[in-house]
This record gives sequence, C-alpha cells and structure tokens, in this order.
Amino acid sequence: MQLKTKLAMTAAVPFILMQAPAFAGEITWWAPEFGADRAEVLAQKFEEQNPDISVRVERVVPNGLQNRVLVALQSGNTPDLIDVANGWTVPFATTGGLMQLDDFVAENEIDLDDFLPAALDTAEVDGGLFGIPFRAEAHAMIYNKDMFREAGLDPENFPETWAELQETAAALTNNGHYGIGIAGGGEVSNTIFRSLPFLWMNGGGVLAEDLQSSILDTPESVEAVDFYTSFLADGSAPPSTLENDGTALRRLFIAETIAIYQSGQFDLGSIAQENPDIDVGTALIPHPEGKDTSVILGGWNFVIPDAAKNKEDAETFLAYLLEPENMGYYTDNNFPARETAMQMEQFQLPEYEKFREMLQYARPQPPVNNWVQITQMYFDSIQEILLGGADVQEVLTDTTQQIDGLLK
Repeated sequence: MQLKTKLAMTAAVPFILMQAPAFAGEITWWAPEFGADRAEVLAQKFEEQNPDISVRVERVVPNGLQNRVLVALQSGNTPDLIDVANGWTVPFATTGGLMQLDDFVAENEIDLDDFLPAALDTAEVDGGLFGIPFRAEAHAMIYNKDMFREAGLDPENFPETWAELQETAAALTNNGHYGIGIAGGGEVSNTIFRSLPFLWMNGGGVLAEDLQSSILDTPESVEAVDFYTSFLADGSAPPSTLENDGTALRRLFIAETIAIYQSGQFDLGSIAQENPDIDVGTALIPHPEGKDTSVILGGWNFVIPDAAKNKEDAETFLAYLLEPENMGYYTDNNFPARETAMQMEQFQLPEYEKFREMLQYARPQPPVNNWVQITQMYFDSIQEILLGGADVQEVLTDTTQQIDGLLK
C-alpha cells in the first residue's frame, strides 16, 4: 500500500464534485535532509492516528535554508511547519512572518517547564513565544587518542586551558598530520559556533550585553580571536582552514589528518561508521586560565509561518511532534530540548557525557533581528585574519565600527 506521506513533488489530483478541495486537511512540513527519514516515519504514524490530516514532508537542504525560509516568509508563500536553526528564530520573528505560539502552548497544555530554559530563550521575542525547541546541542572537543599516544601524550589528560591546547596541538603536528582543525569557511554558522564561545569565555563577545553596540575591538575579544586564528598561523591547523566547515573537519578527522576538532555528538556515529579503528575521546572545550568554558547552544526549533494556509492542522501535528517520545525519536543522536525526552535510554551513552556537561555552559546567540548581517561581518573579519598579514586589532576595530553603524 502506498503511504499517504508525500515527498516534495507535484501530482495531479482529481476533484470530486461537492467535496472539499483536494488539499484540504493537508499540511506541508519543511524538514532538513538530515532528519527527513525520521520525519517521514513520524508523519506516517501521525496520519494513522489522524486519518483526516495528510502530512507532506518536503526535504530541504540545510545549506542556504536560512535564506530560503526568509524569502518564503517575506513572500507569504510558505509551508505550514518549518524546522529552523534556533539562531534564526528571533530574526524571522521580528519580520512578522512567524505565528505567536503562546495560545497554542496553553490550549495543548505544553509544559514549558520541561524544556531547557536556554532553548526557550532562542524562541522568545518581547515576552512572546514564536517557536518551540525540539533539539538542543552543545559542542565539545573530539580527539584521536591514538594520535595522542603516538606523540607521547596522555590520551586521558586532554588540555584544559588555552595554553595547554596550543602546546598539545603543536606536539601533535608532524609529517602531514595536524594537531587541530578549526573552521574558517563554508556556511557562516560553522565558524560562529566554533569561535564565538572563545570570546565569551574570555569576557568578550561581538555585542555588548545591552545589544546596542559591538565589543569586538575590546582587549578580551581581540585576545580570543587571536587565539582562535593562531592555530593556522603557527601551522597547527591545516592549510585548508579557510575552506573548512564542520563537514570538512569531520572528514579530516576520519582520515586522521587532524587529531582534534570541535563539534557535536552528531558526528560520533559517522566517525564510528567510516573509520571504526579510531579510538575517539571527547572533552570539554578548553578555557582561559582561571575562567569557565563556554559554548553556543545549538539546536532547532519548530515554527509555524503566519501565512501558513492550514494552521489548525499544523498545530495538531506540532503537538504530536512535541510529545517526549516523538521528540526523542526525531532528534536521533542529538539531545532533545525536553528534560523528560532527554531521559530516554538512547541519550545515556557514556560517549555523550561531555556533550551533556557542556550544555550547562551553553548560551544562545544574541537575540537581535540583524544578527545574520552581524555574523557575516564577524565571519569576514575572521577570514581576513586567517588569510595572514592583517593586524587583529585593526581588523576588529574596523568591524566594530561597521557593526555599530548597523545597530544605529
């Protein structure tokens, strides 16, 4: 029997006299490619329980998705439900393109106390809720224990401070192997997620606490950017750094070209599958001496566009997806945003321990509506510094002025 769940396609559907339009009761869900298989399973199970509602899963490619969603919201030609990275939710909400979900939460008795507070923060604007988090993640360090042993280092003693990380990365660099991989290319978010926490843990950042000005040119921020980019400058990171995004770093690690890199637990499965011989270690992200580590709270939120054509059924389906068991299934090898879902057996693996521990140091990206443009400016400055020859202070002072101009 053919499943009711549909992939993105166009089909001719006959009309029946005096009955509802062919697509009445249908909702369209934009699900990123990496989770679309599980989305199909959930849609099928939902349809079995709700035969009057059909779920059309449209697989979307993560790269470029942010702009695709923005264009859809601005044009009013939207699906009924979308998975968006949590850092996009506030900028999308400020365009007026998202439905406020406070009434939905109340009517469906969604227990917001069961959600990670920092995850909820990514979906709030002026006290209103414009998205519901379903996936939460925090980076940690992933490293090759055998490469530590070959370099005469203790694989059970991962560096805790910046100075120790620099020394370790240098010791691991030899004969075409590099001590560490850092992101400097690809989608902007790859570099943001891996570098911005170093500014935070050092007392700096891109924006001041009041979000009214940039602090990228402060000594704390300059020192952190200099630290992050120094791995390429001193040869501990590969020459391909300016092109490397998260996927490239994982591939370099699997090929045993780099010994250390920063990512989420979602990479562990691919590593084990593609190179099961690697003895993988995980650790907290190193911090400046005497200071705490930090990390960006990654993850994804469900949103309903304000122009959605079938909001009522989209809400019914969203309530189904937010049930702890369904959320846990959909997040797969990432942490769900609900505490009860996080207690599921699949999230208790020992190799997830450091990623779970990093969640306590996680914070959302600044909730400003022009954060997308700001991160592009920041990314451009990182790339300029990575190219070599540029003075870190001068570059960041210039970028600070650009950001301040945008914020006025």
